[in-house]
Amino acid sequence: MKTSILNLLLLVSIFISCNNQDDFFNPNAERIPPVINVPTNFADPNLNEQAKDLYQRLINTTQKGIAFGQQQPFGTGNNFPVTNQLENDFFEVAGDYPAIAGFDLELIGLQPDTDSNVAFLLDEFIDQFTAAIKKAHENGSIITISWHHTNPRGFGTPNDGSFNNVVKGFLEGGEFREVYIRRLARAARLLNKLVDANGNSIPVLFRPWHEMNGDFFFWGEGFRTTQEYIQLWQDTIQILSEDFNVHNLLYVYAPNFVASRSEYLRNYPGDQFVDVLGIDVYDFRNRRFLTTALKNLEIVENISIEKNKLFALTETGLTNVVQNTWFTESLYKAIRASSISYVMLWRNDMTTFFHTPFLGHPAESNFKEFLEKEEILLSSDIL
Repeated sequence: MKTSILNLLLLVSIFISCNNQDDFFNPNAERIPPVINVPTNFADPNLNEQAKDLYQRLINTTQKGIAFGQQQPFGTGNNFPVTNQLENDFFEVAGDYPAIAGFDLELIGLQPDTDSNVAFLLDEFIDQFTAAIKKAHENGSIITISWHHTNPRGFGTPNDGSFNNVVKGFLEGGEFREVYIRRLARAARLLNKLVDANGNSIPVLFRPWHEMNGDFFFWGEGFRTTQEYIQLWQDTIQILSEDFNVHNLLYVYAPNFVASRSEYLRNYPGDQFVDVLGIDVYDFRNRRFLTTALKNLEIVENISIEKNKLFALTETGLTNVVQNTWFTESLYKAIRASSISYVMLWRNDMTTFFHTPFLGHPAESNFKEFLEKEEILLSSDIL
């Protein structure tokens, strides 16, 4: 009996130790970013000068600190009429604009080509979308765009078969090839309209087909082959740049959190087709965020050094910020010694779905304390 009790106590001790995230955090670690050189070749061989300048700007910024931002921080994350919608809450709390401002092309695939009862016509949607990006650019934010591509089979689920072979259908000769080309053409119309007040192209960190190692998107694991994913990625670059003359995009490869280097590189389309490395790591309230983030950032940092590429924590957050000290005790500990160029939290839609505190939220003061850390850079810090 005594032996059984001792064994039980030992197991409990091991469990507690393994779940103590601070065991993996080194408070003495220093942030010493390696010097990354501007590549001689980009994913788009005809990349314009503004996008090349953005890469150099990110190199310089990384030596200074970590550019901090959020997905759709200017009230554009929720297009539906709700009474508790959050707008401009980032600036209201931070007193500055984010260094990184994220946008998403998801709705571009749902816009009609002709009049209908849908909320926005395509041209009106593009005008609204580009106006928001131009405003963010004028406020000093670096622009990143993701694309939660809608399934041409409709709003199915991973378990009903509707995700199977959609990627194959997007490839040459596939049943959805025309849909895919048409959507890229729409995206190109939008991306080519990103021009500032001086007539200069607005450069974009473009993050398509992200979190491909998960099983929750139709381009994820189990719904296509690795080679089909790689071909889709390469086709996207080729069609946008060669067929539609889009030359303001730096391409960001960003899996969901991984367990190993090999998992990170499993779907990697090749050095010549990627400009920036990324990783998405969220806090799912399972007491593993800090450990997972530290390990993943270490994996990606090692790869980025080998490949002479910048890297970033491209998505993160704790939905509804249910831990009031999360920004200083979890996020800051995860990134403070990392050489990431930037970190981006997910969006705020309404008071029932958000990732940064709004005025009066219990975590507001902790968020401000996080933003005051020397390593954390906002828009005014990267000008």
